[in-house]
Amino acid sequence: VECQVYLQQQKLKEYCDNKEIVFEAYAPLGSPARSWKKDDDPDLLQDPVIVEIAKKHGVTPAQVCISFVLHLGIPVIAKSVKPSRIEENLKATQVELDSEDMRQLRGLERNFRFFAYEEYVVDGETVDEFWDVKADEVFTVQQPEEKRPKLID
Repeated sequence: VECQVYLQQQKLKEYCDNKEIVFEAYAPLGSPARSWKKDDDPDLLQDPVIVEIAKKHGVTPAQVCISFVLHLGIPVIAKSVKPSRIEENLKATQVELDSEDMRQLRGLERNFRFFAYEEYVVDGETVDEFWDVKADEVFTVQQPEEKRPKLID
């Protein structure tokens, strides 16, 4: 699931936790090299709050973004093909964000998707309506009577 500072997915995370579904985050950096990037899209790695927190801890903005999601208890997939970036991303596990850092980062929630999948939006529907339909609010997963599969005789 896309999960990053501008799209924190708290409600979906709570739902998944309640249903024992592992919530895994992709694009914690906002996929800055994506080919469909618009000129007016925000840049997580340039956000003043993120940059200041990075300076405070002597780390990169990317490490702050990854660490934030990890501090929420969410496993993270941060894509990179460069060994140096992969190593940098792994060091995000060592970043200790304090409660003030987390408060500031939580305050950056914008419900902004870098992966909006606009090509799937039906005519007359907004991207927000596409992602946040009322049916999602009432959707429930039926729990099986038994969690273990029945043995075949």
